[in-house]
This record gives sequence, structure tokens and C-alpha cells, in this order.
Amino acid sequence: MPQPTSQQNQPGYFNLHIDGLGYLSNLREITTPNGSFLTCVINALHGSTEKPEYTRFDVTVVGKEASSLIRRCRQAVDEQKKVLVGFKLSNLTAEVFTLTKGVHAGEARPSLRARLLKVSWIKVDQQMVYKAEKPESAAV
Repeated sequence: MPQPTSQQNQPGYFNLHIDGLGYLSNLREITTPNGSFLTCVINALHGSTEKPEYTRFDVTVVGKEASSLIRRCRQAVDEQKKVLVGFKLSNLTAEVFTLTKGVHAGEARPSLRARLLKVSWIKVDQQMVYKAEKPESAAV
């Protein structure tokens, strides 16, 4: 009778990742009784380069490296500089919220939420300030 291996007992996952580039804004440190975490907004570009469209993602930053890189952008974002990032998101969910203030108060809007896993590169006002090293490919 075959013995179960540890691999057979581990849960499997299907990952849905989103790779893209977008503008960073609204960096916030959220403190809860269980600890603190970093959130931000990424307005991702897609469509024609001549007339791009934007999709807004409200993201929670996960991992030490991604958190450190996004925190380094705080001053540039606060100074309203254009901070463009290459990113990888996961755990996409959609929610609907109702605007409570302004001309559009009472209107329902979509909110896309995700986890920011990785920052591939960062440009501030079109100047490259960070680029991740390419992982070495395994020898065959």
C-alpha cells in the first residue's frame, strides 16, 4: 500500500496574476489592532498608446521588498510627481461602493482590489529610479 507523501497533503492553488504598469497615488499606512500595512492606488494603463485608458486598483502591498520600494516613493507621490511603476498583482476582487460626497453623491462605483506582490521598476517624472534584476535562468 503506497504511503501518502507530504506533497499529496499540501493544498493546491490556482493563481491569477495581473502584470502591468500604472501611476501610483494615495499611499497610506493603515494601523489595526493586529498590526499595520501599506495600501495605495495604482491607475493602470491599457489600450492605445496614443489615447490610453486607465483602470484603478486599490491595492494592499505585501512582502518586505514591495513594501520597501513603495515606501521609497512616498515623497515623490506627496510632491505630486508622476510615479510610474511596473507591477504584479494577485487576489483580484471587485466591490461596489456608493459615493457619499460631491456632485456624484449617491452614485454607485466599482472598486477593484488586489494585492501588490512585486514592483518590477519605478520611474519618477520619466527618470528610471529602480529596476529589478532579472533572475538568472536555471542551467539545463
